[in-house]
Amino acid sequence: MIRNLLIFFVVTNGYLYLKLRAGFGSGRWNWIYLTWALVGAGLPFASRMGMLGSGRTSEVMFALSFTWVAMVGMACLGFFFMDVFSLAARVIEKLTKTQTPFYSRFFVPSKCVPVTLFFIVAVIIYSFYEAWAVRRVDLVFETSKLPDGVRRLRLVHLTDIHIGGVYTLGRLARVMDIVRSAEPDLLVMTGDLVDGDMSFRSREAELLATHGAKYGAFSIPGNHDFYSGIDQALQFMKRANLSVIRDDRVDVAGISIIGLDDPAKFGRGSLGPERLPQGVTLPEDKFVLLLKHRPQALEIKKGKIDLQLSGHTHGGQIWPFGYLVKWINKHVQHLSYRGDSAVYVSNGAGFWGPPLRFLTPPEVTVIDLVKKPR
Repeated sequence: MIRNLLIFFVVTNGYLYLKLRAGFGSGRWNWIYLTWALVGAGLPFASRMGMLGSGRTSEVMFALSFTWVAMVGMACLGFFFMDVFSLAARVIEKLTKTQTPFYSRFFVPSKCVPVTLFFIVAVIIYSFYEAWAVRRVDLVFETSKLPDGVRRLRLVHLTDIHIGGVYTLGRLARVMDIVRSAEPDLLVMTGDLVDGDMSFRSREAELLATHGAKYGAFSIPGNHDFYSGIDQALQFMKRANLSVIRDDRVDVAGISIIGLDDPAKFGRGSLGPERLPQGVTLPEDKFVLLLKHRPQALEIKKGKIDLQLSGHTHGGQIWPFGYLVKWINKHVQHLSYRGDSAVYVSNGAGFWGPPLRFLTPPEVTVIDLVKKPR
């Protein structure tokens, strides 16, 4: 892992250095950039090795260092697209045996590098804004399995908040404003609530406890809850007035909620079994809601699970990484179906590492279960 990250840092920073030097020429600023590149590449390692302190200081430094890494990666991606267009322009010139003013004047480093850099900076600035601009996503799901006399049951789904690092109390307050305004019957959370030391996060726990869900709030642990220390994560959830479901089933408000632990409980990199734990049964006459952090759908008999809610992918967090995430997880965003069972994968209400999102806005999902005739 460390070796792969080191290779990534060397390649991306080296490529960016060459692009900037080609566009702006050599000079004293090159040494300034190289210094910042080395510092930015070294901070993640120093943070993870405990060289930058502990607690909140270490979390913030880790997030800031990975923000630098993400910005370098986005810049490299921008210049890669520039190189692709430049190559295409040269190929067209060769094929047509013409030299048009547009191609010959623009696709030279002194012209295209500054223009590309301007767009890269604009995208990065927008990405900071998008990571903050949590939106409400509404979904209507019809079912004949609601209890008699119940026409609608409103669920609010939260996932991947990642409290820790540079995720501020103000960001969480914005999320909870959306939750309360939806007036939920049930609040369900599908993991990665915490991502760091929760010993000094009492205000965040108090804020989460203001959810106002009529029948309560239910949560499952995600992989980062285990990475951060499952005991402290569970203690934080308890302070936040969340009922944790771990490989079990709970019947509430006339429906059945099944909550599964993330395979990370078996260790980092573990995928774990994609099946229900022994002893967890599926009722025939109730709406079954499955809370599962990772979006891979369970192989269960047709119609046994009505709706699975998941997160984990962040929608890729920064375009175009969503395509890679979709290939790995088979599901990446929004609603899809497996026979009579539906799977909804949320973008998540937060971010991991850098406070950046591009074309994958964070969300709070409001799901109305609506009664339909049997």
